[in-house]
Amino acid sequence: MNLTVKMLRRVHTHALSLTPTLAALATTLAALTAAFSLAAGNVHAADVRLEGRAVLPAATFADGPVSGQHIGAGPFNGITVPFAKQPVQGFSAVLKNTDGSFSVMADNGYGSLENSADFLLRVYRIKPDFETASGGSGRIAVQSFIQLRDPDHRIPFAIVNHFSSERLLTGADFDIESMQRAPDGSLWFGDEFGPFLLHTDGTGRLLEKPIPLPDFAHPGQEVRSPQSPYSEESSALRIMNAVHSHAVKYDNTKTPVFSPYHVMLDDGNSASDHYARGPVSPVGSGLAPAASDIFNVAAMQAAGYPVVCWTVNTTERMTELMKLKLNGEISDRPDLLLAAVRAFDANNDGVPGDFIGADGLIDITKFDAQAHRGGRNLRPENTLPSMEVGLDNLMTTLETDIAITKDFMPVLDHDPHVQAVKVRRADGMPYTPDSEKLVKDLTFAELQSQYIADKIIRDPAFQKNDPSLSPVTLAFKAMGGIPHEYAMPSLQQLFTFVQFYRWYYQAGPGVGTPDAVLKWKNAAKVRFNIETKINPRAEFVNRTFAPWVFTLLVGGTISLNGMQDRADIQSFDFRTLLLAQRWFPQIRTVYLFGDFPIYADRSNSDSDDSTNLQDENGANTPWLAGLFWPYRVTALSNPFRAKRSGGFEGMAITPDGKKLLPLLEKPLVGDDAKTLLMHEFDLGSHTYTGKH
Repeated sequence: MNLTVKMLRRVHTHALSLTPTLAALATTLAALTAAFSLAAGNVHAADVRLEGRAVLPAATFADGPVSGQHIGAGPFNGITVPFAKQPVQGFSAVLKNTDGSFSVMADNGYGSLENSADFLLRVYRIKPDFETASGGSGRIAVQSFIQLRDPDHRIPFAIVNHFSSERLLTGADFDIESMQRAPDGSLWFGDEFGPFLLHTDGTGRLLEKPIPLPDFAHPGQEVRSPQSPYSEESSALRIMNAVHSHAVKYDNTKTPVFSPYHVMLDDGNSASDHYARGPVSPVGSGLAPAASDIFNVAAMQAAGYPVVCWTVNTTERMTELMKLKLNGEISDRPDLLLAAVRAFDANNDGVPGDFIGADGLIDITKFDAQAHRGGRNLRPENTLPSMEVGLDNLMTTLETDIAITKDFMPVLDHDPHVQAVKVRRADGMPYTPDSEKLVKDLTFAELQSQYIADKIIRDPAFQKNDPSLSPVTLAFKAMGGIPHEYAMPSLQQLFTFVQFYRWYYQAGPGVGTPDAVLKWKNAAKVRFNIETKINPRAEFVNRTFAPWVFTLLVGGTISLNGMQDRADIQSFDFRTLLLAQRWFPQIRTVYLFGDFPIYADRSNSDSDDSTNLQDENGANTPWLAGLFWPYRVTALSNPFRAKRSGGFEGMAITPDGKKLLPLLEKPLVGDDAKTLLMHEFDLGSHTYTGKH
């Protein structure tokens, strides 16, 4: 009987994979032959007889949400994807019940963490009517199922359905491969991502925190795989899965964007590492060493998330990242980024310009070129001249920051204070860091009438504040659009200015100037990436308004202008983004990830950078909306000794029901290449005994 079920499992696991070739079928049959030979041992082949068989069709589904959205376009062997329901097939473990039925455990889904977020982890109850010499239909009935779930929040890290009440578990949370039933009726599952042991009651409800495997060869460490949720390397993908599921919950169908600091990308380039992250941390920083390369672009994209990194300012690095196939880059130098995109040969056919459309503009479906704070290194940041130079260089997106004034006006500003390093008094009175005002303590009228944001703080060879370089801004000012060309503009003024820019080159004074047609056509479709600048670190919490204020005002301004399809809301503070997904489901959200040190010197223009992965008093800051982040716990501090798909593939239970024996599928890194480890786990104490 067990051989029959094992055969069914192998055949139908391949069937679910929709393997398209006869060669693959031959491989499956060879595997079956090997399985029979191994199971038979010394028994002569003539003594092994098939007593009965029953078949569960590959296209067997159970009620549930759409599944298989990330396994490819298909169709495969005539089967289209995604599936309208949940596939039943893909069994990795079988338990015999007392009534002739079997409890069968579905695998993690479609083979990887990246493509299985919509596959629910279940145990199905099936009953085969074996076809034998004396009769039988050969069919298998699917009678019921139990759903693995965590409504009691036993799991400390992010899961796909993190923000739901039932917290149903998916194949992107755990890769369950083995199952046993304890004498008390509870179920134990062996997982490969941790690797973990999972313990549920008979209905699939998780009873305790996932149990990791101690690394007995390295006391104080755990055996971890590269997909461990307790390491930074795989945590961002889990967080993106959680926030994406939250968006879908509120009918926000626009997939969130993953936006990391570019030096943290897994790019194989140690030269790009930031000094704050690496094997050696800055002296006196108090920061633990950490791997810089923790974000894998291909994995994020395989899970469906666009990757747009920040902030890239050299041609060499821009080109290097385009070769990494990023979806976009944010830059302080839109002039360099435009040149790099025009020169890029994506398909290596010797002809550059693969990201340029037939209209001569950058094709945003191929690459999103974003002007950081406008053109920050070319004009004073977050001003209309900086936005103008971004438009002049045909950027597909204008990136900017938002602060909120005393009278609730969203304005373009990166910092909670009106920073003296960037801004001067309009009346000529001295303005220093000691006399700085908070934006939230000034009305919009006071902000625009009292301050001029035209200071040169970047390389003066490139950053200019000469008003004559910004003719559209001067014309906009003359029309009453803004009181001074370098006044701190509102978000509404930015939207109005971009419309004015289009008119200026399509029908206004700019008609006939070089590239006028390209400029107005680009302005007609340019996007906006709008960042809520809020810093929830304990000592900074009273310097801005609450997250809901930012979300309501920014989302409201976007909606009033009908810009829902052209504007994103981005933030390091995920609280604002979760609110945006709920209140403004037509607006896409962008999740920023970064880890800068905190600068105590407020004269430093980056003193309030607000990047969000720092640890605070032993706990994550509120930036991540309560989502767990294993700060600076990487392969440096706990190496990945379990290989991918090398976790608990099999698991036995002792005849007395007192011990579990989970088996690792592959040798551990650093161990003998022919050694597989089986560990003893005591069901009485719920601990590993150390025997292996």
